[in-house]
Amino acid sequence: MRYAVISDIHGNYPALKAVLDDAAKEGADRYIFAGDYMISGPYPDRCISEIRNIKDKYMIRGNEERYIADLDGRDQSKWTDGQMQISYYVYRNLSRDNFDLVTDLPLRIDDGNIHIAHSSAEFIGDIEMSSWGPGILAREYPLKSFDEESLRQYVAYKISGDGAFSAAVDKLTDGIYIFGHTHMQWSYRHKDREICLINPGSCGLPLDGIKNSIPYTILDISDDGKVTIRQRRIFFDMEKYTEELKKTDQYKEANVWSKVIITELLTAKDHLISFIDCVGSYADSIGDLRRPYAVDTWEEGYNVWRKENGS
Repeated sequence: MRYAVISDIHGNYPALKAVLDDAAKEGADRYIFAGDYMISGPYPDRCISEIRNIKDKYMIRGNEERYIADLDGRDQSKWTDGQMQISYYVYRNLSRDNFDLVTDLPLRIDDGNIHIAHSSAEFIGDIEMSSWGPGILAREYPLKSFDEESLRQYVAYKISGDGAFSAAVDKLTDGIYIFGHTHMQWSYRHKDREICLINPGSCGLPLDGIKNSIPYTILDISDDGKVTIRQRRIFFDMEKYTEELKKTDQYKEANVWSKVIITELLTAKDHLISFIDCVGSYADSIGDLRRPYAVDTWEEGYNVWRKENGS
């Protein structure tokens, strides 16, 4: 069986279509979708419609789906803040059928020796995010662009010196553990046991330093149980996509969020963490205790963040 493992699409339909086309050429028999189908890209409904038409698939829920589910039934007249504009846009642009599909998905699937969850925290705790997550990569290498080999070496180096990672993996039963969430592509195989960890990276919003490239993973499991993992990356014109994004209703309705995401798309690095921290500091400095952040605070916090980052 040949699986295409895809995660963190985040409403980027052109990227999803490019990955699905490549997976078909690679002869994928079945698909594994590890959550976060929406928020940040302008085509959430189109992405979910595309996926729901795939018959042979596993599909689990990510954290973004939870945020959208939490809006259901709430008074939209009170949706006047700036911080949640992107979530409001997504909610208003999802068909009811697609909303029901993604918000009813399981948080985890265990099928034989295949285990799927949105985050590796389900299997090994917070080690991935705290040891080599996108925020750490961006802080350690703010200007460096990566290629596939340098990214592999970076993650391998982090893993090799992390005793907590080794201890957590040793507690797992033999099997294949699949997750996304960090937007960084990597995989790991235990040298003595039949344990594989796979993060296919983010199809729609990669944050692992490799520009103009979108990742997913091909997983082969032979009839005799042999496992082969191939990390795939395909060219994707981020500048063309971001120019397209600027023409959408999302860019109008969630302008600040869209601008930060465009910065991430063009640099392939995390910027949301520093942006959110900056808005929080700005709000504190003016004595604004409102949460979610008001529109004025959200927009001025973005201007402060831009100046601090020289953009």
